[in-house]
Amino acid sequence: MFDQPTLESSFLRKSMQNALRATVKMHERTMASLADGHLCVTQAMEGWLGENFAVHGKHVRVLYDKPPLLFRPAEVDEQHELFRRLNLESHEGISQWLDEMKSGKALPAGTDETLFTYASATCEKTLIRLRDDRPALLVSSTSWTPDEDFSILLEALEKLQTLIDEAHCNTSFPKVLVLVTGKGPQKAQYLPLLHEFNEAHSCIKIYTLWLEAIDYPKLLGSATLGISLHTSTSGLDLPMKVLDMFGCQVPVCAIGFDCLSELVKDGINGRIFNDAAELSDQLFEMLKGYPNNTDGQLAKYKMNIRDMVRWKENWEECAHNLIVG
Repeated sequence: MFDQPTLESSFLRKSMQNALRATVKMHERTMASLADGHLCVTQAMEGWLGENFAVHGKHVRVLYDKPPLLFRPAEVDEQHELFRRLNLESHEGISQWLDEMKSGKALPAGTDETLFTYASATCEKTLIRLRDDRPALLVSSTSWTPDEDFSILLEALEKLQTLIDEAHCNTSFPKVLVLVTGKGPQKAQYLPLLHEFNEAHSCIKIYTLWLEAIDYPKLLGSATLGISLHTSTSGLDLPMKVLDMFGCQVPVCAIGFDCLSELVKDGINGRIFNDAAELSDQLFEMLKGYPNNTDGQLAKYKMNIRDMVRWKENWEECAHNLIVG
């Protein structure tokens, strides 16, 4: 039984095509012909196996990856506890946002406030609620490599600010906080650019985070929208980071590549973009009126994600009979 999430030959550099790449591909073809069954992560991979390795028939199944159960919407008390620990208000621009919120809406004395939540103590218990003036929280997880072009997101945020200004909707458009997780070789290159961006913009801020493993699902589960800059090396596999976001019932804007439409259904559970201009337009349309626009695109996409099949059901439907015969 072969579980084929990727093909090693597709990851080898073009400079290795002559000997090593050919040898690896021949090995993959030989082993594929000997297998009693194949599990593929996409229909595109199933088609590729048939075309290149002559692997066809009922012993080839598509078994899509699914998010682990820890990726789920965060409860409001989990969000409050997370945002207190992250202390996002320590950033100068964010502290100004919170000061504006406090001056615009008076809460009872002793209320424990974060940018997204507040906790009010009564005689009987502490009530934790989401703020109705909270910013939109966008989360992107990146490896900071050339395969994930971060400049697209920066340019899109610049264009988003222009769209907001031109539409004269600053009062009805939420502030936007973008949190970027992950580490990689290009992170240091972008940090000065992020600082310049934050200095130049008062209503859109972007910061990097390094989270403990236990906090990453909580952050995703608290997000308004996910951003994926991942492109597939082979064009045959799908980004797990998008699956994790869907597990948290978070709609996604994802950069397009071959076979992505097997996961992100454009206009149904998120949007697919090809450049910064498209992404900025999508963000503008999706975030207008947030968080009070309960009939908008975001609400529709979120509803469409709720019935996503999880691993247990997916395995029993697609793989169990193939393995046990």
